[in-house]
Amino acid sequence: MNLHFKDGLNGQLTISTAQNWFERNGNKPLSTYCVILNFGSSLNLKADLTAHRIKKNGMSFLNPGSYISSVTNSDEQHYFIDFNSAFYCLELHDKELSCNGLLFGALPSLPIIQSSDDEAKENAELLKTMIKEFEHDDNTQGDMLRILLKRLIIICVRIGRQQLFKIDDPLKKETDIIRSFQALVEKHFKEKHKVADYADMMFRSPKTLSNTFKKLGNSSPLQIIQERIILEAKRQIYYTDKTVKDISYELGFSEPAQFSRLFKNITGSNPSEF
Repeated sequence: MNLHFKDGLNGQLTISTAQNWFERNGNKPLSTYCVILNFGSSLNLKADLTAHRIKKNGMSFLNPGSYISSVTNSDEQHYFIDFNSAFYCLELHDKELSCNGLLFGALPSLPIIQSSDDEAKENAELLKTMIKEFEHDDNTQGDMLRILLKRLIIICVRIGRQQLFKIDDPLKKETDIIRSFQALVEKHFKEKHKVADYADMMFRSPKTLSNTFKKLGNSSPLQIIQERIILEAKRQIYYTDKTVKDISYELGFSEPAQFSRLFKNITGSNPSEF
């Protein structure tokens, strides 16, 4: 299955089964956001050189720029919904849905969440409604698909808040601070490498940010920044023909040696060995 919608503003949404999606998007940088829904057996995939397993009733989320190099054990119950910012802008809806930086953002690894049987049943019905909407080729089709996608993201955000951060509402404020920080890192990691840069944009002190991350047991703000830089570096080294020098400049380093030192500190090997 491969259902595609495109509007006059270049907004696009596609619903595909796993194998059809991989034939279109595998082994190249992803240009869209993507929601993975698994209603069948466990799905195995390799994202950015790391193997992941998405169990039945599991969901996962991909950012633009992600590389999927393999999808195995796929069947007709594994669905990929990908969309671009022109169709549904996560940043525009960030305050309302708290999705930018939680499901999609500068996360240290591929976010995978697990729905209950009742939640999975609701998502399956929602997906069924989205698929049926492709039968209506009129000027309301895009609006309806956006409404349904928004509902799906809201459901995922509610589950993700509990499973990705494992906290309750009393710490919602701290969670939102981390989410906002991660969203800023995703947008600016190539030119801003210091915690103080992001603290200034958030009108907070670097110490306040560090204490917030420590309170929730997360990686430190500096680790989030550095891990995002190194993730992009790995993508560029492994999947492109760019030199280490070119990659270091593209990632905002004034000297390749600075980039190489950070890369080795994080990964244990220098860029050329990787």
